[in-house]
Amino acid sequence: MDIFYYKVDRINGDYAYLKRVDTNDEIQVALALLPFGIDVGDTVKWENFEYSIV
Repeated sequence: MDIFYYKVDRINGDYAYLKRVDTNDEIQVALALLPFGIDVGDTVKWENFEYSIV
């Protein structure tokens, strides 16, 4: 399974917009799927279908 790192670019309502660190691609993720307390500028790791703050 691959591991990807994302930077939280912005939060709008119930969604966070994450930019992948290595390719700069942007994705939209529901805040309910992200760790509690996530904020703009945080780096998260996606591994095994789970996000965790780095």
